[in-house]
Amino acid sequence: MAKIYSKSHQMLHWATFGLFLVQLWTYPAIGRTHHAPHLGLPVDPLDMFLHYVHAVSGGLILCFALARLWIRKRWPVAPVAFSHPLVGWLSRAAHFGLYATLILLPVTGFLKMYVVSYAGIVHILLTRLLYALLVMHVLGAFVHAVVWRDGLLARMGIHLPFQREPRGNAK
Repeated sequence: MAKIYSKSHQMLHWATFGLFLVQLWTYPAIGRTHHAPHLGLPVDPLDMFLHYVHAVSGGLILCFALARLWIRKRWPVAPVAFSHPLVGWLSRAAHFGLYATLILLPVTGFLKMYVVSYAGIVHILLTRLLYALLVMHVLGAFVHAVVWRDGLLARMGIHLPFQREPRGNAK
């Protein structure tokens, strides 16, 4: 079992992060496209385009999350050794939550757009959960990089000069 993630997995990870930034940039247009008609205002064509970009990038995030899960199943990576079982459990729970929200957010967004508007409430709650999970994820990566200096970031392609490099090759 390899200790580093495959180049495909690394690329999908960072592409998902890039699409998350697109989501942050485009989400304000969603509200404007929904509220303008109720206020008797025309919908701005730029907002319609941003709404479309938001939907498409959300769909891509769903595809990327499913592809990453498939890659993890097909080419497993050695688990990280933690000094305490609770830390390992928290890490696994946070990653499970990240994958779950990255899958459920596009689904609830689609449901909100085309099936039932109440899915929007779930979509918003999942978005807030995703933010909390991302904070945990980034803080965990920071602890690995700065406190433990265990080379964990190199598994995702970030090589810092003061960290040990993981051994093993990935497919």
